[in-house]
Amino acid sequence: MRDPKDNKAIDPHPGRIKKSIQIKVRKMYIIFALLSLGIIAQILITQWGPNGEPLRNLSQDKCFTTEEVEGYRGNVYDRSGAVLTTDARGYRIRLDLHAEALTDSIFNILRPALCDSLSAMFGKSPRYYDDFLIKTRDTCMRKLAKPYYSRPFVTKRALNQWEYNRLRQFPLMQRKYGLIVEPATIRQKLHGSLASYTISSGVEKAYEKEMKASDGVNRFLWLDARHSSKVPIIDTINSPAKDGNDIHTTIDIDLQDVVEGALRRKLEENKALDGTAVVVECSTGEIRAMANLTRHPEGTMEDDFNYAIRWHGSPGSTFKAVSLMALIDEAGLSIDRKINCGTKPSAQINGLTIRDTHVVGNKTGKTTLKGIFVESSNIGFVKTVTDTYGKEPERWVNYINSIGLDKVSDIQRLKGLGFRAIKDPSNRKSGGWSHTTLAQTAYGYELDMTPMQVLMFYNAVANNGKLITPVLVKRIEKDGVVIEEFQTEVVNPAICKPSTLAALKECMEAVITAKEGTGHALSKLPFAVAGKTGTAQVMLPKNRRGQTAYIDKNGNREYLATFVGYFPADNPKYSCIVSIKTPKAASEIKYYTGAGVALPVFKEIAEYIYAHDPEWHTSATKGMASAPHAKRSCDEAVEKAVSVNYGNEQGESFVTEVPDVVGMGLRDALYTLEQAGCKVSFSGQGSVVEQSVVEGKLPCEVRLRLEVTNTK
Repeated sequence: MRDPKDNKAIDPHPGRIKKSIQIKVRKMYIIFALLSLGIIAQILITQWGPNGEPLRNLSQDKCFTTEEVEGYRGNVYDRSGAVLTTDARGYRIRLDLHAEALTDSIFNILRPALCDSLSAMFGKSPRYYDDFLIKTRDTCMRKLAKPYYSRPFVTKRALNQWEYNRLRQFPLMQRKYGLIVEPATIRQKLHGSLASYTISSGVEKAYEKEMKASDGVNRFLWLDARHSSKVPIIDTINSPAKDGNDIHTTIDIDLQDVVEGALRRKLEENKALDGTAVVVECSTGEIRAMANLTRHPEGTMEDDFNYAIRWHGSPGSTFKAVSLMALIDEAGLSIDRKINCGTKPSAQINGLTIRDTHVVGNKTGKTTLKGIFVESSNIGFVKTVTDTYGKEPERWVNYINSIGLDKVSDIQRLKGLGFRAIKDPSNRKSGGWSHTTLAQTAYGYELDMTPMQVLMFYNAVANNGKLITPVLVKRIEKDGVVIEEFQTEVVNPAICKPSTLAALKECMEAVITAKEGTGHALSKLPFAVAGKTGTAQVMLPKNRRGQTAYIDKNGNREYLATFVGYFPADNPKYSCIVSIKTPKAASEIKYYTGAGVALPVFKEIAEYIYAHDPEWHTSATKGMASAPHAKRSCDEAVEKAVSVNYGNEQGESFVTEVPDVVGMGLRDALYTLEQAGCKVSFSGQGSVVEQSVVEGKLPCEVRLRLEVTNTK
């Protein structure tokens, strides 16, 4: 045989043909083996090489997702166990306005009413919400493929149950029109603005580490490629959330309500700028109420600054009690020492003009050391202090510093105290001491003190001379178990000698009992009070000063009116300070003194305490039955109290009776009752053992009592 191309003969020997085929097959084996090894190598490199981990993670992300399980932040309680702040269920609201049921005609007809409703609820203008809705609908219509979580929120903050129920009544706020509701956790203040700043920006901020929850994690499996639905799965990385610790304060929320209400009314009545009122239990230093209010130019009032511990300046005549103590205890003067203040309400002392509101000593100008305190004579104190310490001001300053008021730097992490009350005469350039400082400090000027520091001093007098730190946080608990308990700290066991203390108390009581006393308006109370009024001009910021540091460019001034004292005087139990800052125009006639502005608030607070304190009055109260109950779920309670209305668009359940929440935990009970339309208040902790309303028409107010019970 010959090859047609080269015309050569082909060897027909079978052995050679077989060998040729074997060579070709071996070559194919080698090629496939090399390809297999390459594939295996590429797989190994892909899985375990430099880019292996990101690729594995990408695969995991396609199929699985891991989400945090949010833990609940610890609660804040008042002294009786009433909840002040807690985490509650809330709602984040999105709008997906491309829903098929939402036609252009429906959208345009209902949009104006919805804008008005949103404006009334959230405060922004109807025009703002009109632009927001139009833009949102246009965006949704152009981006139909985008997932729901890219849709905008109606408001950035989460809504509570009451707000959510109200929002659902607005036009277009239905699921068929694109309403998307997401669960959220909100921090709920169960008593509104009462002690709001003190608790939220004070206690909760100071004890953030203890109250913070530890979030858990859970693994989810995506059910579709669009990642629109998922289910939780069991995985080794899953871990439960841990709730934060609870903080128990010394605040009495009922007294706080009274104190804040009295302060608010006086600020409104006097058109005052701001004010504070604090009530402390004498023996323990525990703060029972701390109210702080700022009156804004538009007339609204907010609890947005803690004036009690953060505002500092000259306290005015309330400091005369310190001056009196120094004169008696350090200088050895008697309260019966004769003082001649002159027959005029003003006097020149060391080149400084000192004024009184009237001529003391029944217009004779002659009185005693006790008398100048009772009638609050500036002239009398300046004369006595400068005569006694004029050549040795260091003695005066050292004694005042020895009291220990500046040694307390904070109230259990609430920063604000620790101001050095008096200037340093040893270094006159840097210390700010001048030839007028000694005279000014004698009646409460050129000082730097907070209202709480003033109250601490008067509380020390009431507490038999023992200066103690105020206490706001009593203990930290976890599931009813005390983790840490705070005790009263003694700053100075004796601020003065016992004889000096007795003289001080006598003079403070005379401020009220004596007809010429500046606090005589309290003399008709059914219990004895001891204390002191104070009125001080407030130094203005440099940009507002006019002729002097105390007068603005229009001739107006600001006054700090204060009354501080304790009661009952014969067996002190409570001490209280009220300080109110009031503006006064040059030609304006208005109350601005401690006796005219602060004293009435003190009187209202003291009367309330007297009427409600069981140690003064025994009142019979009907006790509520207590029995241990197993914890129940909110679903169980709602199931018994709902009626299904199949005619509504979602086929949702509507509560028609007051749900029974006995046995539930706080959060479930709160959610269940608010979902039903009830307004809820609480006392105690643990599980609900009694509710005030079992049967009744909705909506209604329900009060719950909680107890820690053992369910073995």
